[in-house]
Amino acid sequence: MRHPHDLPNHLMSGPFTVAQARSAGLSRRRTRAADLVSPCHGVRAAAKADDGLLERVRALTIATGAVVSHISAAVLWGFPLPLAVERRNAVHLTTQPGRRVVRRKDVVGHQQVLAPEDITVGRRVACTSPLRTWLDLAGILSTDELVVAGDFLVRRRNPLTTLGELDAYLDGKQGRPGYRRAMRARALVRANTDSPKETELRLLLLCHGLPEPAINVPIFDQDGRWLQDPDLSYEDEKVAIQYDGGHHATPAQRRSDIFRDENARDAGWRVVVLTQWDLTPIEPGMEPSAVVRVRAALRDRGWSPAPAGRRGRGRRVVPTM
Repeated sequence: MRHPHDLPNHLMSGPFTVAQARSAGLSRRRTRAADLVSPCHGVRAAAKADDGLLERVRALTIATGAVVSHISAAVLWGFPLPLAVERRNAVHLTTQPGRRVVRRKDVVGHQQVLAPEDITVGRRVACTSPLRTWLDLAGILSTDELVVAGDFLVRRRNPLTTLGELDAYLDGKQGRPGYRRAMRARALVRANTDSPKETELRLLLLCHGLPEPAINVPIFDQDGRWLQDPDLSYEDEKVAIQYDGGHHATPAQRRSDIFRDENARDAGWRVVVLTQWDLTPIEPGMEPSAVVRVRAALRDRGWSPAPAGRRGRGRRVVPTM
């Protein structure tokens, strides 16, 4: 069997259009050889190439000149998305006004004005910037889901932007699709989170009338020695909240967590450890145990809800002995 001859070097690094192949001197028969695949109409790539989202959107942008946007851009940036949204197979592509909306199988085409700062040109693909992607998600996600995505933007480690930059970006976006929901979500976005579950838990506590906790604020003993950075905390009541995800189940991590929490308790803190089970009500209409347990811890430390019709952190009372 005769093997196809090697591709030119500049066509071996990734997807290329049929027009580019012909300009490089490849015959029609060569572009249909078994060592090539067609990730989308008019585009070829090496059969051994990665068939993931990045290669797929790269092929589509080469063929259309569009920019990856909305859910597809969010996945590339790593935004936490609901599984039902993340698993959608369609690729979202945006073209500027004056150009045709992309209409292909498994593609959702958009046409909207993208300013230069709205586009991030990477080594392999051009997609909407983190800020523009978050604004576009406002037309797709619920307010709470958008807050989770917003917290991801300004997370503690490797943030994609700052709250100041987010506010500056939203200035002047009045009237844009999703703007009102984006502003509602922005009021609840907080910096320095470590995981989407921290945000989910914080929103859950607020939804049930509890005061807003601090996020990853370090606590120290009376000698000034660092004890831990609880996921959420109430300094006045000295209540620390830790959300333990799946990685906390390993023996080594469990020992570390026990040591961490014992030191905090020795320093006078009440530590509430929660898991996914605590976030979901046992039965419809019941309060999640996370709310019940945190409320009990706060009340034990002298907090009580503010009178009806008043906002705030509630009032402190002297606990009965």
